[in-house]
Amino acid sequence: MLKIIERDKSFVSGYKEYCQEFYDHNIFTFRPTNPARIDDTWFERTFDWYASKKNSYHYWAVDGDRFIGEFQLRTELTDEIIAGMGSIGYSVRVTEQGKGYGKELLRQGLDIARSYALEKVLMTISDTNFVSAHICESFGGVLMDKTTVTTEGEGEHLIRRYWIYL
Repeated sequence: MLKIIERDKSFVSGYKEYCQEFYDHNIFTFRPTNPARIDDTWFERTFDWYASKKNSYHYWAVDGDRFIGEFQLRTELTDEIIAGMGSIGYSVRVTEQGKGYGKELLRQGLDIARSYALEKVLMTISDTNFVSAHICESFGGVLMDKTTVTTEGEGEHLIRRYWIYL
């Protein structure tokens, strides 16, 4: 059963495998940590950085002892978040996609957002990511618009911006 947990050192090797899968498959719509940077000291080296991010929370998704993905929540709607980052980000490792984890991850993630007393969240989804758009819409996501953004990995591309009212 999928659970969203706070980052946990015991899942670092699974996190590294997850990151490696995105790099191995040349996926740029979401680019996690470069797996070459994850070593025995990575968790400790990044702990303070993650803890210092104001209004931004990073969780991991696990099923038993397997690392499945991650969930990010940004609780303040800044210009940067509205312009393209979104207040929610989630991802499922490549080898676990198509098994219903994405939908469950977002369901639990929206519960986390509600626990912060948020009234709505913004999701930004690549215009070509039909699966994520479908999942978002299944939770009542309302398409605000489509807009062009530029990122390092993808260059200029079209995204969909959805509001989900909690």
